[in-house]
Amino acid sequence: MTKPTVQDLLKRINYIEADIDIRKQILFAIPSDQRAEMEKTIADIAAKKKEIEALRQQIKEMDPEEHKRIVAFEEAVATFKQLAAGRKFVSVTGRNIGETCFLSLYDGSAVECLVKACDEQGDWMIITPDGILQQYPKMMVAEKPTQPPVH
Repeated sequence: MTKPTVQDLLKRINYIEADIDIRKQILFAIPSDQRAEMEKTIADIAAKKKEIEALRQQIKEMDPEEHKRIVAFEEAVATFKQLAAGRKFVSVTGRNIGETCFLSLYDGSAVECLVKACDEQGDWMIITPDGILQQYPKMMVAEKPTQPPVH
């Protein structure tokens, strides 16, 4: 059998994370008088989390640079979510496979991004492909937010 690649391990982690989400939903659906079933489900979730940690460790050993990039990206996403909780976005655009995503600035440059979001005040927040969270005030950004389609 061939040795798994970093991509294989990441796919496995995504699968396990989806499984954990399902188990959490199951946990909330278990009647409160079924303590043993709740404890079993909690133990299953804990085991899955340990499995994810083991896979992350494998990635770190296989490719430390890729591991560092993944951690940076996860931290940027967590910070993005935290900052987004206090803002109302009028536009959020993410890069799809095979497409590009740039934020156009008034100085003529463009910043490559994976996600860009514009809030009600016209300020922008992006995550770069390197996993860096950046914020731009509206006075620096040349583009206008995309409007969602009207249904």
